[in-house]
Amino acid sequence: MNARTREIVILAVGLALVLGAAFGGYAVVRARAGGVPGSQALAPVAMPTPRPSGSPQPQYERWTVGKATGPLTVFKRPAAGAPVLTHLGKVNQNGFPTLVLVDARRDVAGVSWTRVWVAMRPNETRGWTRDGQLAYYTTSSKIVIDLSRRRLMVYRHGALQATFKVAVGRPGLETPTGFYFINQKLKPPAPGGAYGVLALGISAFQPKLSGWPQGGPVAIHGTNEDYLIGQAISHGCVRMHNADILKVNSLVPAGSPVIIQR
Repeated sequence: MNARTREIVILAVGLALVLGAAFGGYAVVRARAGGVPGSQALAPVAMPTPRPSGSPQPQYERWTVGKATGPLTVFKRPAAGAPVLTHLGKVNQNGFPTLVLVDARRDVAGVSWTRVWVAMRPNETRGWTRDGQLAYYTTSSKIVIDLSRRRLMVYRHGALQATFKVAVGRPGLETPTGFYFINQKLKPPAPGGAYGVLALGISAFQPKLSGWPQGGPVAIHGTNEDYLIGQAISHGCVRMHNADILKVNSLVPAGSPVIIQR
């Protein structure tokens, strides 16, 4: 199977799983979009096909995503006696598989450690996990959000795939800049609601809303207020037209990086 065929298979499987999620059970969460809580359901983790051993390395950026295989302990340093940064479950509080984004690897006293970005406060937190707690897959997709232009760009295999107009955080509650990753995909049961047809949760939190449910997480999501797209109007989330968020979802697997810049 050549690379192009593998990509088609991956997209087809991912879309089938997204459609299938509509018939599954719903996990109730207190998500945030313009201050209105709602109920959402799981959308699946897209799993890119592993590259055959010995195949040439691609000439574009690729990232490794870790998926928890059980309870996950993240340490502040790569040592068993180091302080614990956080304990995570196999799934997060919304029932979605716990994901981390790999930053680096290191061997210490014969033990392999992986430094990972974690979806927690403060933003861009990294910690260390021991081998054996994660399963890995790769992604060549990334999202870049330009707040000043109010545009979201999707890159894949190093090439720009699409650009979309978005709404961003309003003055005083700006969407936080930084390097993040998609840590969950949630499918609202009511596509005509405030979150639209889909929400892509990212590892960022709104620094000024720590008292919000689940600590004020930031998401990229659809909307039922299309006329606000292009404005600085939200509490920090990034809003898109419903048709656009579905296009982004088909191009960007869970775990992919999200870069937010001014």
